[in-house]
Amino acid sequence: MLRAKPAWLCLPYCGVIAIFLFAPALSLVQVSFREVSPTSMTGGVFTTANYARLIDGYYVQILWHTITLSLLSTAIATVLAYPVAYVIARSSGFARTLVAFLVTVPLMTSVVVKTFGWYIILSRGGPASAVASWLGWPGASLLGNDAAVLVGLAEFALPFMVFSLSAAIERIPPNVEEAAANLGAGRLTTFVRVIVPLSRAGLLSGFLLCFGISSSAYVVPAVMGSTSARMVAQQIYDDVLVAFNWPGAAALSVVLLVLLGAVLFTALSIGRRQVAR
Repeated sequence: MLRAKPAWLCLPYCGVIAIFLFAPALSLVQVSFREVSPTSMTGGVFTTANYARLIDGYYVQILWHTITLSLLSTAIATVLAYPVAYVIARSSGFARTLVAFLVTVPLMTSVVVKTFGWYIILSRGGPASAVASWLGWPGASLLGNDAAVLVGLAEFALPFMVFSLSAAIERIPPNVEEAAANLGAGRLTTFVRVIVPLSRAGLLSGFLLCFGISSSAYVVPAVMGSTSARMVAQQIYDDVLVAFNWPGAAALSVVLLVLLGAVLFTALSIGRRQVAR
């Protein structure tokens, strides 16, 4: 009896990706080159005006703001995730299960529920406002700024970074840490110079997940951010449901996909070079 080649096992996955990812993406590209039409969602005649308008400073600022907040939230999630991931990787029994459960719970909660929870905490009269009043800033509202958006994005991306890092740290033999300690390295030195470099594969995976999630987020910046500093997903939403400019929204979506693809390619290239060394 002939055994199936492993390559054939990829066909169902490739078919799903082709139908539900590539086909809609190609349709999106096609719509982005159409004029806005009052009678058709997919637009009228061929035009490049939808991409030409993205050179305007307003859209450049939105794209830059989106990339900046996504990178910052990913960095915050990385700093917060490393200790938790280390605990999960190096603990066992009930302690490991409990920490992993606490990290998983946010994934089972709707992003809308979590975002409005942060809205209550950071709004005027909420717990964070009470702490600010105690520190000498009475009546302060911590919403409507980039800091609030960063809190929401980092919290949303944190579990993905934790599990990516914990899987990588688990593959590091504990005796490597013991060897570093025998050579006089302290805990912090061992963590920075041994654990972090050896867990680069998990860091790369977590970065790609967190950056992709943050850059395409809509609910968090819409609820917790300001109207003057917008992200790409908010502009796409307004183009589709407010201005009924489907071709314009499609062009902005294509640009976002291209940017994410460039980041993905760059990150994977860097990771491949580091492995080759």
